[in-house]
Amino acid sequence: MRLSHAALLLCAILLAGCSTSAGPGAHAGEPYIVNSQRTLFYAYGPAQASGPDFAINHGQRVTMLSYSYGYSQIAITETGQSGYVATEDLKPAPPSALPSPSASPGAVRRRRGGSARVSRPPTPAEQLRIPLPEFPESKPPPGAPAFRY
Repeated sequence: MRLSHAALLLCAILLAGCSTSAGPGAHAGEPYIVNSQRTLFYAYGPAQASGPDFAINHGQRVTMLSYSYGYSQIAITETGQSGYVATEDLKPAPPSALPSPSASPGAVRRRRGGSARVSRPPTPAEQLRIPLPEFPESKPPPGAPAFRY
């Protein structure tokens, strides 16, 4: 009986070490870039019957919508189009170069006392904010079989 308790405890310890924080919402909203020469873009998922919609070239900036270990859902930064690409073809984007703190006409605000104050530039997360898409109801129509992955 003691051997089975020890084996159970050992299994629990080993499995606890395998947990990870990466999951569907782990990197949502973070900027990424395409790390490979080209990566295939699927609008509806990598198993779509029509094949890939187009390819995204090296260096293209994207926003992570849902991180997953095979294919992740992303949004192309320039167009906002969302779809799926191979996760291994992406890497976190380096911080973008912020504009110099020189005073531009819109950056200076006057206080009541007459002194000027320079407003802060937007952060990279504020510059790349893309709204997450709205998903329709996930319930199947009446009489349809339940969809399972």
